[in-house]
Amino acid sequence: MNKLACTLLSLLAVALVLGVGTAAAQDYVYDVGYFTNANNSATPAAHLRLTNDGASAENLCASIYVFDTAEEMQECCSCEVTPNGYLDLTVNGNLIANILDHGTKPTRGIIKEVSSRVPPSGTCSPTYAFPAIGIKGWLTHIQKATATTFSITETPLTDSTLSATEYGVNLIETCSFVESLGTGTGVCSCADAGD
Repeated sequence: MNKLACTLLSLLAVALVLGVGTAAAQDYVYDVGYFTNANNSATPAAHLRLTNDGASAENLCASIYVFDTAEEMQECCSCEVTPNGYLDLTVNGNLIANILDHGTKPTRGIIKEVSSRVPPSGTCSPTYAFPAIGIKGWLTHIQKATATTFSITETPLTDSTLSATEYGVNLIETCSFVESLGTGTGVCSCADAGD
């Protein structure tokens, strides 16, 4: 199946899950968070921690899309998480270490995550997904306390409304372009950081 057909099939799945138009209530499949003070040798690394709550009793994909503060997607990937499983990713090492065309690594940005079913191919892909509830996430924040000290806080990712336009165009289509243009860059890593 070609990429265009996969994208159209994904958009149809999103429309079926969300209904026509935008959803008014929480959908529990789309989460958003932010990172700060990344790529700073004086600070510890921030972590994105993901779990599959096990409610569906099946493996799920956590599709991750990383944006800089200029609203440009820098990396995207999709990581499989088993029921009741745990995945720890560092912002510096997993999510912004391989940015598009090896450009300047951002120090601040936005992380978006979509919980979805594993596609028929058996391999998670951020450009081919069917939203399904189950992935929960937390993100640590490195915050400046004084000129030379930093504090760490951790918050749950914020559940947000996933519209067909946000998912189909802003995430899936943009990620497809990043993967095509990047020739190996622009793809984040699902290797567990072990923290």
